[in-house]
Amino acid sequence: MKYAKRVGQVVAAGASVALLATACGGGNDDAGSKSTADSGTTGAKGGTVTVYHVNDVEHLDPARNFVTDSGMIGKLITRTLVDYRYDAKAKKIVLENDLAASYEASPDFKTWTFKLKDGLKYEDGSPIVAADIKYGAERSFAADMAEGAPYAHQYLDCPGYKGPYVNNNNGGKGCTAIEVPDEKTVVFKLKEPVATFEGAASMKIWSPVPKAKDTHTAYDNHPVATGPYKIESYVRKKSLTLVRNTNWDAKTDPLRNALPDKFVFKFGDAEATVDQRLFADGAADKNSVSFAGVQPENIAKTNQPNVKDRVVTGTDVCRRYIAFNQQKPLLKNQKLREALYYGLDRTSYRDARGGERLAAVVDSIIPQDLNGYTKESFFNSPPEGDQAKAKAALAESGYKGEKLTLGTADSGLATKAAEAAQASWKAVGINIDIRKIPGDNYYSTQQQDASATDLITAGWCYDWATLATIVPPVFGPDLTAPNKAAQNNYARSNAGWDKMAELSKETDKPKMEQGYSDLYTEIMKTAPLVPTVQDLNVYVTGSNITDAVADPNTGGILDLTQIGLKKPTS
Repeated sequence: MKYAKRVGQVVAAGASVALLATACGGGNDDAGSKSTADSGTTGAKGGTVTVYHVNDVEHLDPARNFVTDSGMIGKLITRTLVDYRYDAKAKKIVLENDLAASYEASPDFKTWTFKLKDGLKYEDGSPIVAADIKYGAERSFAADMAEGAPYAHQYLDCPGYKGPYVNNNNGGKGCTAIEVPDEKTVVFKLKEPVATFEGAASMKIWSPVPKAKDTHTAYDNHPVATGPYKIESYVRKKSLTLVRNTNWDAKTDPLRNALPDKFVFKFGDAEATVDQRLFADGAADKNSVSFAGVQPENIAKTNQPNVKDRVVTGTDVCRRYIAFNQQKPLLKNQKLREALYYGLDRTSYRDARGGERLAAVVDSIIPQDLNGYTKESFFNSPPEGDQAKAKAALAESGYKGEKLTLGTADSGLATKAAEAAQASWKAVGINIDIRKIPGDNYYSTQQQDASATDLITAGWCYDWATLATIVPPVFGPDLTAPNKAAQNNYARSNAGWDKMAELSKETDKPKMEQGYSDLYTEIMKTAPLVPTVQDLNVYVTGSNITDAVADPNTGGILDLTQIGLKKPTS
């Protein structure tokens, strides 16, 4: 999943609220934690919560919603077949049935059948039926929906299918690998065994979309609600207001507390400005939170007596990195890529992203507590980099001082981190220009071959807790774009593709995980990217906010499905 998290940062496929591609996780013990002062009591029902975010979100359409910040908002509006819930007390991520009452797999893991719950309705009161799940998944095949999760294309056997908007639409049959025997049953026929498809079913591409209400790309502005909230108003780059969906039935939903009556998202205010508002805790902000963590320059203020009891900390499953785009002629040279790997001072990069309270240096894009992680030992570059090895590799590469462009989101810590990378590479003789890209279309820019930069600041959050949702999407061929151009493979690397195809058919889970772990090690020997940091999250909430927990499964963002107010106020 793309990573967008602390405003302005992008972790390809996973960012802090800034822009990470969101991936959903499951079954791991990565813990976000409440403030020690939080009583853990449930808030009262009612009131309005304000959420500040420096950027508008990329997409709300479930076919395209694949970034952590929009993913969290999407949890309020859109339900999926199953979804992950963070249990703060047990510090575990738990897979729950959402729209599905049950599901089962065939012995070969190639046929998965889901049964829907009774009483499910859209915001207009019309029933949610299995055909809507099929149609929602079919939409993700359309070329202009390619920014979303790739799993329908990857797993379903629908050769040549291009989505419901093309002429004939496969003879009106749509994707024949999705069968709907009745209104409560949807069957997915996979082209290969997928032993972890129940995790894949948490992706928003499997959300229902009523065909009669589909407005194609304009659906982004008002997806029809199946969750506890619906869109009242949406002014791009300014605000989004969600109000209660009165046709949502809490008895069918184990994931969402839905305590507030309304959420108001305000886009565009600088993170530092929002920090000051939340520290001051004025009347207008007692019900407020921010998708951006506390800014580095303000971290010391979190120890103030009027602030420290309102601090929420946590981590996440996402990892940031910088990819080396091998479609660019210079970066086809492995020695130049190795020089970039050795030359990056990740400690200065960490410090630019806020220092040790806000970031930690990593040596892999695989989380340390996930089965399959191994310490990087091939390059064995220390956190501060290795200038001698960088200069030696640079000399072997034949590099003559040409400029390389580093792409970054255009705000907050992202720019500071890019400047730190630029400085460390300059120190070993590599010339870097920085290109700032608006955060709300950063990933869509880098996904297009024509507009992608040489070096790509990115990040990834696994979609569920398996290396199968890290190695293939980050390093494999794109299965979504019309010309099979790289989408989440920002390095445009083709290393290991044959082995990936082999592992995709593996039904022995331990063998599969070990295979992907070994493959990751081999791919990284070609230096397609350099891992940088993981985010550590520090938030301050308004004094009337309760049950505020950082959800590690959604980029460490505050979990809006659980949050409430101590005393409901507008």
